[in-house]
Amino acid sequence: MTTGFILIAAACVLVAIAFTIVPLLASKGDQQTSVPILILVLVLLIPAASWVTYRAVGTPEGIAPPDSDATMIRAALIDIARQLERNPDDADQWIRMGLAYKELREYSSAEHALRRALYIDAGNPFIQIELAETLLFDSGQPSLPPESRSLLLDALDQDPRNQKAYWLLGLDALQREDYEEAVGRLEQLDAMLPEGNVRESVRGYLEQARRGLGQPTAADPINGELEDPQLTVTLTLDDNLAERVGDDDTVFVIVRAADGPRAPLAVHRLHAGDLPTDVTFGRNDTMMGGAEISDFDAIRITARISRSGVAEAQSGDFEGSSDAVPVSDRISANVVIDEVL
Repeated sequence: MTTGFILIAAACVLVAIAFTIVPLLASKGDQQTSVPILILVLVLLIPAASWVTYRAVGTPEGIAPPDSDATMIRAALIDIARQLERNPDDADQWIRMGLAYKELREYSSAEHALRRALYIDAGNPFIQIELAETLLFDSGQPSLPPESRSLLLDALDQDPRNQKAYWLLGLDALQREDYEEAVGRLEQLDAMLPEGNVRESVRGYLEQARRGLGQPTAADPINGELEDPQLTVTLTLDDNLAERVGDDDTVFVIVRAADGPRAPLAVHRLHAGDLPTDVTFGRNDTMMGGAEISDFDAIRITARISRSGVAEAQSGDFEGSSDAVPVSDRISANVVIDEVL
């Protein structure tokens, strides 16, 4: 409880007492003998009642709410903006601003700041990589936008050992089913990393890419058990749309947080001729941002049939979505593709 609040509350109580006592002092006649006693009772009763009521229903935390991470970041943004007013060509401050907005998931503002930083410090690989990832998150799509890929390739030309660039390009290639590129990128990344959780995650993706090329992996049945699925989606196509869909049309199955970032958590791609089918997502199927299905309370699954084969939704695509599905150790969901975009 702050001192300021206490003073304001005390002033309010005194005003209430004044409004009560003044009419009593003005009263005449037989009531005068009881007025002093009544005034004394009111002087004691009103503050006591106010205090008891406040303690019962008040919210002391609301007076000075604790700083959240977002509040601290926004406070830092104010300081950054002031510094940029004094020196608008300070690339480091523009980078700080871009990363702050990115942390707040305000990707358009992050993009603006990072583009400004790159304009000032052209060719900076760190800025290029952060901008590439920001464009990916803002797109809400599983694959890198063309500009993101161009930025990452240029960054690698200048910084051939940049781990984040290999990570983003490797997972993008895996999503596009370009398993040869995915293996190359992820093998290079694996060779740079020390033992630990990050390297284990990279090796999980690397096994997926090698499996796509038909290469044996440590997770193949001949060497051990495959990873148990974390999510199983039963995918079907509405009968009324079946005649309008070709067997070679691409199907994207996209997992997103029910209440969270737009960027996909995981994506699978298959063909419409495979429907109906079950699609499984394991713990190694998370997307480039590093967030996992288990990081959220609920998820939503969207399945879209794309005639053009591109991940971005197009007019004329067919789509279906699940309700919000609570996250648990083993999740199952049903998605019926029954809507025309």
